[in-house]
Amino acid sequence: MSKKSNFFDKVRVLFTKQIVYLPKEVDLGELFLIREVKYTDIRHLIAIEKEVYEGEVPWGKTAFLSELNGPQAVLYLLVECDQEVVGFIGTRFDEEDGHITNIAVSKEFQGRGVATTLLNEVKETARKAGYESLSLEVRVSNMDAQRLYRKFGFVARSVKKRYYHSNNEDALDMFYRFEEER
Repeated sequence: MSKKSNFFDKVRVLFTKQIVYLPKEVDLGELFLIREVKYTDIRHLIAIEKEVYEGEVPWGKTAFLSELNGPQAVLYLLVECDQEVVGFIGTRFDEEDGHITNIAVSKEFQGRGVATTLLNEVKETARKAGYESLSLEVRVSNMDAQRLYRKFGFVARSVKKRYYHSNNEDALDMFYRFEEER
């Protein structure tokens, strides 16, 4: 196969895999709404980052806008409780993989199933669209997140040295393949 036809095959795959997400309500002891992120929501995502990352903002407005306007397919979901944004997840898709770029839940709502619900939504949406895998990076010190990802079937592939610029912490590269559940 020539490089040219391989390129066009990849482009064809990107345009044939549809990322469709319809808003839904879920009951996690109280009613939550899950929906796609809009541009006007970015300030809420940044506020959650500041809270969760103790004043740091790993993804600023420019980064979120770049993701939402970029050439790759993305799925950014948020969770609302009483019209307050309490968590979000971002996923960027290439021809085979959905890469979870970020996930954060307001401290008040942690431990209540919000992150689990967001991961379930991304996993199910990617599976239905025909993607082969999901991937993500997580701080080596974030054991709670690692436990959650392992519960979902993610396995560690490698360690990315000095991945996080704020403190040069290593990241654990984790991977999930859908064929393992078929």
